Amino acid sequence: MTDSTNIAPYAGGDGVPIATDLVNGIRFQRAKITYGEDGSATDVSEANPLPTADVESNSLLRRILQMLRAPLGYDKVQQRQRVTAVLEPSTLTTLNNITAIGGYSAQMQIRDTNRAAWALAVRSRIT
Repeated sequence: MTDSTNIAPYAGGDGVPIATDLVNGIRFQRAKITYGEDGSATDVSEANPLPTADVESNSLLRRILQMLRAPLGYDKVQQRQRVTAVLEPSTLTTLNNITAIGGYSAQMQIRDTNRAAWALAVRSRIT
């Protein structure tokens, strides 16, 4: 509950009312928050909130946005994802001896893939 009390601006003068709040028998002065350049004051309100700058949150958000735009391992120059794979020795022997992929001849699929990659590489250099 807000109470008011009078304070004297100078000795012997009339009291000037100020806003206070009584908490456990002690009066605390109430004050309005303002902001602005030197010589001006803008009252803080719901329509005009106190401006704040949270530098740590801004830099964190900036880093998150950079990561989302260019995830780790993404090569912007070649426009492809770089991946590090760990291959077990048993996997390597299986890959060396593969004869079919999805029921089709492995050699046929690999040759077609190589031809397509070669054609894409050559097309990009033709002007």
